[in-house]
Amino acid sequence: MTYTTRTTLGLAVCASLIALPLWAGATLAEIDTCIETAATNGTVPTACVELAHSECVEFPQDMGASAALCFTQAKDMWSEGISARMAQVNASAPPEIAAIAGIEVKYDLLSALVQCDRMEELNQLREGVTSEDVLRQKTACTSTASGLAYTKLTWRARQLP
Repeated sequence: MTYTTRTTLGLAVCASLIALPLWAGATLAEIDTCIETAATNGTVPTACVELAHSECVEFPQDMGASAALCFTQAKDMWSEGISARMAQVNASAPPEIAAIAGIEVKYDLLSALVQCDRMEELNQLREGVTSEDVLRQKTACTSTASGLAYTKLTWRARQLP
């Protein structure tokens, strides 16, 4: 096997591993069921976000980059869910209600993301905290912020026609 062939094969294997999702957490349908169950039971649905992140949290401390990728993939799911839910709200709710929902989601998310930035900056000042640790914490925070925004939007949208 030539050097070029080995390099090409090695790059192909690396690319295929990078393309594999690390996160196989809960789907939006499962999260919606969790939120509906919380509503039925009269409990708060924040545990549904924890359910979705359970696999990301389980990564060992020395696998911070993998955990960060997992949280990023979860955040992407939340973002897609927010967009889809807002499309449903825009299609079914009166324009004023839909506009209010959009404003609420936007500022719920923005205020939470500002706190994620604050925590990131504070962690960067701490001795002994690696950049990988900071990244893991930041991606966990941003994913949680998105998950909570999705959960709140879904919770409130249950009451729409």
